Amino acid sequence: MNKNIITMMLVLVAMSGQAQTQLESVKELTMKSEYFNHERQVLIYTPNNYPNFDQTYYDVIYVFDAQDRTMFDLVHCLLNIACKPDPDGGRSTSFIIVGTCSPTLWDINYFRNHDYLPMPLHGNTGLFKEGNYYGKSPDLKKFVKNELMPYVKTHYRTSGRSLGIGHSLSASFVLDAMITDDLFDDYIAISPNCCYDEYRLATDIENYQFKNRKAPRFIYASMSGEIDSGPEYWGDEWKSGWERASTYLKDKSHFPENTVTAVQTFPGYGHYNGFMPSLTAALNDYIVFGAKNLVSYVGEDTYPVHIELRGKNLTDTIYITGNQDALANWEAKGVKMKLISDSIASIDFRLHLPAQFKFTQGSWEREAIISNADAGNHIIHDAEHANRVYRLWERNQWMGE
Repeated sequence: MNKNIITMMLVLVAMSGQAQTQLESVKELTMKSEYFNHERQVLIYTPNNYPNFDQTYYDVIYVFDAQDRTMFDLVHCLLNIACKPDPDGGRSTSFIIVGTCSPTLWDINYFRNHDYLPMPLHGNTGLFKEGNYYGKSPDLKKFVKNELMPYVKTHYRTSGRSLGIGHSLSASFVLDAMITDDLFDDYIAISPNCCYDEYRLATDIENYQFKNRKAPRFIYASMSGEIDSGPEYWGDEWKSGWERASTYLKDKSHFPENTVTAVQTFPGYGHYNGFMPSLTAALNDYIVFGAKNLVSYVGEDTYPVHIELRGKNLTDTIYITGNQDALANWEAKGVKMKLISDSIASIDFRLHLPAQFKFTQGSWEREAIISNADAGNHIIHDAEHANRVYRLWERNQWMGE
């Protein structure tokens, strides 16, 4: 049997045996903002066993249009039941998910389009004609960057890496946030409007200097039947805007090698019911991107790191191995840890970050089963959280037991 399948089976058994297993949860909160005259509604999802896995720092997914609760819930549901896990067991499908809700009440005279549309550059026509709602997207970006993200970082264990997901106008907002603010690391835009304000978003994508980014990046864009000639056809302008944006995103010459772009169409689906198949494909591609592109990536600088492994009856055959030379580049018999006592092994490094690693007894058939961290690679993302203490599962500390 594949060693990674064995590992996952043991981890699942371990979780089922914990008396204090914590189920996934969604917290609803309201936030005051200096950028708006009304409170902002926010949803925050934490994955299964988040309180128990105190040595795991999670990537954050920001979902817009979360006032439509089904779109927010689909993200964590699909990650749990529809996305294929990394076959090498390195990339987790557990994330913190933050939903940003647009107001839906008439009494404050503020609506969804306010959030996602900028002020026009080319005259007040179409979406921007008098009496319509627009112009507050710069303030929403400020709210996310200066208020929401700091709140999430302060109150939750986050890795610092983020993904933005939007649909329709919020997909346009997500792509615009990439161009104007570099707001997220990665982007999923489903059925974006690329033609508003005389093809403003399509033009901005064509002029954006994607090659300036050094770190890995994932960009996904899709369209459903809005560009077909059938009953869902949304017009020549919509189709032309999408064709310009998608043609540019498909051309790999515009991007550095570690930027992964994916462009898909879903003919036969409508603007709304195309969200689910598109999101499923996007999230699967995102997990693959993480497994291939993020596992091997490290920054240029090195930082001091202290790592401990604690358990019962430890011996001097405990190794740590990971994603760089100092960690033996994933050799199963990697770098030997120092045995402090029969219950503590430790090691100090200077490592490039993010550092990804696992513990073994010299072979992958004897990999450590950790009780206080999520399955997959253990990751140190930043120098602020570079002291880690991992605990072996008491019932079975190592694979093969």
